[in-house]
Amino acid sequence: MNKLANIDLRLLLLFDEIHKTGNLSRAADRLSLTQPAVSLALARLRRHFNDPLFVRTPDGMEPTLHASGLIELVRSSISMLQATIDFKLDFAPAKSDRLFRLCMTDVGQTVLLPGLLNTLRGTAPGVRVDVTNITDRTSRALEAGDIDLAVGFMPRIESRFYQQVLFDEEFVCLARRDHPRIKRELTLKRYESELHVLVSSSGTGHLVVDSSIREQNVRRKVGVQIPNFIGLATVIGATDYLCTLPRKAGEIMARGSEVKVWKPPFAIPTYQVKQHWHERQARDPGHIWLRNVIAGLYRDGKNRH
Repeated sequence: MNKLANIDLRLLLLFDEIHKTGNLSRAADRLSLTQPAVSLALARLRRHFNDPLFVRTPDGMEPTLHASGLIELVRSSISMLQATIDFKLDFAPAKSDRLFRLCMTDVGQTVLLPGLLNTLRGTAPGVRVDVTNITDRTSRALEAGDIDLAVGFMPRIESRFYQQVLFDEEFVCLARRDHPRIKRELTLKRYESELHVLVSSSGTGHLVVDSSIREQNVRRKVGVQIPNFIGLATVIGATDYLCTLPRKAGEIMARGSEVKVWKPPFAIPTYQVKQHWHERQARDPGHIWLRNVIAGLYRDGKNRH
């Protein structure tokens, strides 16, 4: 039998008050208890410790040797229990050296990470981040607590985790600036006649493009398929290939490079980029702070490319 079931904080507080005051009535007043309640509680303590604990003398209730030996342990236990009850997680960004583990796509690393790192440097210089790619194991990693946040397009796990929309994303086409056959606009005919780079990175909405192409009977000649967007701008800038990709990433790649962003010649739905987290982190002050920082990068038009 668990002996802790016989003792609660009120009994320990009563023991301490009787030891301090040497008077049952005074102890009752200080704890806002009735005299019968104090008598019953003291009887429970006596049964548990198999000792009178306090005996009546002309000078009041005097502790027995057993009670005198217990008092420091009792007071230490009260202090520990009070600290446990009062405990609250706290997070001070400016002083923290916490490591946060994030999952995101290579597009997310291009679009989100620079702004996040600059913000951390200014407000939380000791905070560190460890970034890994979104995979089919990301949901299990969130559940296990191996990662804190997953950022991207992840419709398969939306119903199982907390989520927050960061922004709505649309698609553009990328081609080299001096492409010999694209002048004023990218027509559907030209789109269908050129070779394409297909990027199959997870969490970037490429399945939205594939679905639109099928539904509208658009012909796309895929010349090469690659697993991520690393080096894509170099490939597009040095060839006549086209690529359909998220706008924010495309506009970043087009800055001061040999590539240019074009409007797709057919309709492609937008999709929502979200951050996802597990219930275990929902009330963590540090986690809440990080989620607010990331959401703030896109709130009110911030971090638009």
